[in-house]
Amino acid sequence: MNKFFLARSLHKWLGLIVGLQVLIWLATGLYMVVLDLDFIHGDPLVRNMRQVITIPDSSGTSVSSLRAQYPDATDIALRPIMGSSFFTVTTPDQRYLIKPQSAEVISPFDQEMARKIALFHYNGKASIRESRLITTDPPREIGPRHLPLWRVDFNDSYSTSFYIDPYSGALVTRRHQYWRIFDFFFMLHIMDYDERSDAHKLLLKIAQFSGVSFALSGLWLLFFSFRKRRKAALR
Repeated sequence: MNKFFLARSLHKWLGLIVGLQVLIWLATGLYMVVLDLDFIHGDPLVRNMRQVITIPDSSGTSVSSLRAQYPDATDIALRPIMGSSFFTVTTPDQRYLIKPQSAEVISPFDQEMARKIALFHYNGKASIRESRLITTDPPREIGPRHLPLWRVDFNDSYSTSFYIDPYSGALVTRRHQYWRIFDFFFMLHIMDYDERSDAHKLLLKIAQFSGVSFALSGLWLLFFSFRKRRKAALR
């Protein structure tokens, strides 16, 4: 086969194969660079993420008494929740959230407490649309975080969702509609249709190799085009 026609055929078919994916790369990349990353992370939607830890009164529960009560504890710490400090005790089998004044274990806390914590951290005026405890089948958007988690959905234009740990009172993560679109586009961009996090998938490498081959075949075709014009000029 003539080298010129080989280069043209190769360039045409590679263009058909990689053209759609190149368009996807450009469109998804545009979305990901136009929107501010802090907004995608949901930073403007939260408040009170930094709180002051207050030392409990000495007449209440102490670290030494908690160590005696939980001899297998691997960690004992103070954690602020809605302006008040609580003890968190971690053992190999369980986690506990404890009131310093009475040593009362309040974890896992109920729906009402989860909603109060969500409203404390929510930087908006919308009401809560729904709240539920997730114990199985975690939504893909929370990643590898451990269950159970309270999911609190807000009735705002962003479809905001807060995920709260019932054993520590921590706002584990927040999600909204623009993050979900970003996550979907990121999946298309890196061609990881399962975990949406691995940028080293074989499919992506094949697409990249095909794209480079498309560019090289175009240069090859351009070389023959210039060569053909030069021959025509010398006649």
